[in-house]
Amino acid sequence: MVKNSTRRNEAFSETRPNVANRRAVSILLTSLLLLSSGCLGNDDVSEETSNSVATAIELVVWSTYEVDSKEEETFLSTVDEWMETNPGIEVKVEPKPFLQAVNAYRVAALGGQAPDLMRFSNDQLGSIAPIRDRGSPLLEDLRPWLSPVQREIWDSVALQSMRYDGDLLALPVSQDCVSLFYNKALFDEEGMEYPNDGWTTADMLEAAQQLTFGEQVGISIPTKDPYRWFALNSGHGGTLFTDSGVPNLDGEGSAQAMEFWLSLELEHGIVPTGTNIETMKNHFVEGRAAMIIDGPWQWPTYEKAKIDIGQALLPIVEETGLRMSPMVGFKGWSISKQSPNKAAAVALALYLSTEEVQKVAAKETRTMPVIESLYVDEELLADDVLAGFIAQAREGFPAPTSRAMTKIYTHLPTAMENAYLGTKTAQEALSEANEDLIAELES
Repeated sequence: MVKNSTRRNEAFSETRPNVANRRAVSILLTSLLLLSSGCLGNDDVSEETSNSVATAIELVVWSTYEVDSKEEETFLSTVDEWMETNPGIEVKVEPKPFLQAVNAYRVAALGGQAPDLMRFSNDQLGSIAPIRDRGSPLLEDLRPWLSPVQREIWDSVALQSMRYDGDLLALPVSQDCVSLFYNKALFDEEGMEYPNDGWTTADMLEAAQQLTFGEQVGISIPTKDPYRWFALNSGHGGTLFTDSGVPNLDGEGSAQAMEFWLSLELEHGIVPTGTNIETMKNHFVEGRAAMIIDGPWQWPTYEKAKIDIGQALLPIVEETGLRMSPMVGFKGWSISKQSPNKAAAVALALYLSTEEVQKVAAKETRTMPVIESLYVDEELLADDVLAGFIAQAREGFPAPTSRAMTKIYTHLPTAMENAYLGTKTAQEALSEANEDLIAELES
């Protein structure tokens, strides 16, 4: 069993497809790495390998999946299966809150206590990659561990998103973005047509107004959340950075995007005052919200709540004719530069990123894969929900893997708050945030 896992479903692994095939892949990957690690130019790994057969290895893994979620359950089961085929290796899984994990890793690594593996998003890599501990980076460059053939299986954009200054700092396992969710029952009760891929922001606004009455809200979104606003910003023609990477938060269209976003609460009253991510989730689970903007990681939660969910592409912005384009984030497994068990850690990371494991995650949790062959897998495309997420991701833009991207989350919330309170216009708030961001990057 996975050490320190929060819960287990004893019958879960028995229902999973292709377990025998995946075990064979696990054995092959681990054997090859343990046999070859000494000739990969990693002197510390050679010594580790010579003792790995006789001595039990413990890998510490920081998981950033939501505790007690379907994603976590699937992940823990996958790790259990890997340990069954690698009896000399024990995996200790420690859950970490996603938003606090990077800072926790930085503190642990600088104190010499980093876990062997951690799941990072690519924008988080931009935060951790520049940090040095006595001149050395905190994360292992994984390029020497992969053959050219291995690299070809991944989506090239996903693989590139795991790079920072050329180093490959993680093996990609998933991608995600937001799309439009709706409660079919609430639309049915009013005799209204469901959202569709031809919808505009005007259509969304009109429907939300008709569906807002009493305790029911037409649309629930966290109006001070930059991540969801990025999609509307793109639909207005805005960009976060110029082509050369210079911050562009106050560029053409961005102020208009922020004004419309905030107006849903402040002017039209169809978003409840003070809605944040958690209250949005509660509104939908309670059957009070007709529409929300959310990602695949929450889909199992809403299904469990017995919500009859529908999904559509984010609408086209009426004024520009451009579709709202969400930021697509990629997640992958990184190896600590400090890990005394790099060969075993890489073997586990490779296994977690295989086609077989990604397909299981896609089927069981609607997690979008990053393996080229799975984009055209008939079994996955037959799932309308998963196909919908994949279609939405193709309308998005990749999250930049840069230090500047991580700093946006420091400055943009202040701009949104100032515009929300009316202490500054949207344009003024964004310009100030952009200037502050540039100044910080230059300091």
